[in-house]
Amino acid sequence: MMPCKHREERPLVSRSCAIVGGIVGLGLSAVAVTWVLVANRDVSLFPFAVDRNVSAAALMGLCMLAPVFVFLKYPTRIFTSGIVAWLILTATYSIMTTRYRDLEARLGTFHLFMLGVLAYALAAAFVWVLHSILTASRHPLPARRRYVAPR
Repeated sequence: MMPCKHREERPLVSRSCAIVGGIVGLGLSAVAVTWVLVANRDVSLFPFAVDRNVSAAALMGLCMLAPVFVFLKYPTRIFTSGIVAWLILTATYSIMTTRYRDLEARLGTFHLFMLGVLAYALAAAFVWVLHSILTASRHPLPARRRYVAPR
């Protein structure tokens, strides 16, 4: 009897997705922690609350786009690295809710996680559709001639 050849099992998350997701997650967490600390510690910046919120949201948006640009041709990797990043942000947010109780009342931890899942799922779907359209436009289907039977 021949020994059974075991196939090498693939990891659940590829190494590149984990690295990019980890870096983006740390960046998102740093922006979120800084955002909350500046909002709650420095009272002199209260007149600039709208500017602070807009700039922090823009920084988070730029950080969120990193997996999209890194894995532009691979929608599954965009989604996987985005989920890794968002898990890190959600864990950080969960830790922050123990110190700042009003955060949980504003946006729950599960709702924050689902917001990120939805954002990265839409980004991956958009990239997949765009990639399919571009591939189809480069390789058009040949025109078929109809066969007409002689009478």
